[in-house]
Amino acid sequence: MGKREELVSRLKPIISDTVRLENFIVEHSNLPGPRGNLELAFALAEVYSNVNVLLKWADISEDQADVNDPKSFLAFCAAVCLGKIYTKTKDPSLTKILKRLANDGRWRMREAVAFGFQIIGEHDFNELRTIFSEWIDEANNLEKRAILVSLAHPPFLNEGRTKFCFEITDVILMQIDNGEYFDVLKKGLEFTISVFVAVNPTLGFPFMRKWIGKCKLIDKILEKNLKKNRLVKREPEAVKRLLAEIHHL
Repeated sequence: MGKREELVSRLKPIISDTVRLENFIVEHSNLPGPRGNLELAFALAEVYSNVNVLLKWADISEDQADVNDPKSFLAFCAAVCLGKIYTKTKDPSLTKILKRLANDGRWRMREAVAFGFQIIGEHDFNELRTIFSEWIDEANNLEKRAILVSLAHPPFLNEGRTKFCFEITDVILMQIDNGEYFDVLKKGLEFTISVFVAVNPTLGFPFMRKWIGKCKLIDKILEKNLKKNRLVKREPEAVKRLLAEIHHL
């Protein structure tokens, strides 16, 4: 039995007892620490669907529980579970909650939102495409980051789907600014593009090339992506050519 299966077996007897369930999650959150118990969050998503309780957890603010507070892991689990529930209900209010949580000041919560959307994408990528297409034009920097990181998920990516990823990235690069939380978006851009390119280098390297020289900030973002091992090891010559173009500007 794997770790997730073991956790599922431990969760099932207590899912109807909210107090016991909350205590179990907090106790086994692995917080404070560098890495929350991701397997616990995914195991819970497989067996738990009490939306009212999850909404209560999702409302646990940063003031109530900062990023390293074990109680904050309840909010983390809520985001992951809401993604799973959406695959069954298609309730648009759930994605609105995930969008709100994408603006959370806690980095771990923003990761949870990406996990929730990735669950949706694994179930139905077209559904994820529709959600993000409706968001993108008015998305702020944290929401754009959520879109990019959610899409940078190799298990559901293929050559056809990366076309949408590059279209979304085009919009984000065209709208790039130094507004609030830009540094968070920038860090997302510095690795997600390489994920898309690794899946579809035929489309990806020309995509990168067309953005070279547009502005120094984008050049630095592209350079970061070109130095990722997922590209260096698989497409060394293409990487060298593009890095040379950037360095000769």
